[in-house]
Amino acid sequence: MIGSMVRDILAAWLRGYSKGLSFRGRESRRDFLSFLILHYLLFYGLSVAVIRLPDAGSTGIKLGLGLLGLATLIITLSYNVRRLHDANSSGWLCAFYLVAMAPVVILVSLLMAPPVHEGNRYGADPRHTRYRRQRQPRRLG
Repeated sequence: MIGSMVRDILAAWLRGYSKGLSFRGRESRRDFLSFLILHYLLFYGLSVAVIRLPDAGSTGIKLGLGLLGLATLIITLSYNVRRLHDANSSGWLCAFYLVAMAPVVILVSLLMAPPVHEGNRYGADPRHTRYRRQRQPRRLG
């Protein structure tokens, strides 16, 4: 049970990076939450580890960490847009990330927004297209 949950979380995280520049389509709430949790744990863990290095003040390390942060910001925004599409909302709502408290409000609304179970203008329901093929019951015997 735990092994399949970890596998699903890792699959959602890797899918987020494989579709990192795609702002089309939809993502389920579970995949979105799995991606965010693992993504931020790894990114902040890496940031803390790099800051504790003896040469943490060097320009190269700061530049590398800044570029990594920019890349992960783009990937996270694309995942947010796909999650908004699942709730049948426009991805342009992510533009409110530039306002101080808007990221918290958008994140909570993305986690709580009910999905549209049938297809919408952004594509088919991701729960019915991807998981139906993967989650076949195992035959015993």
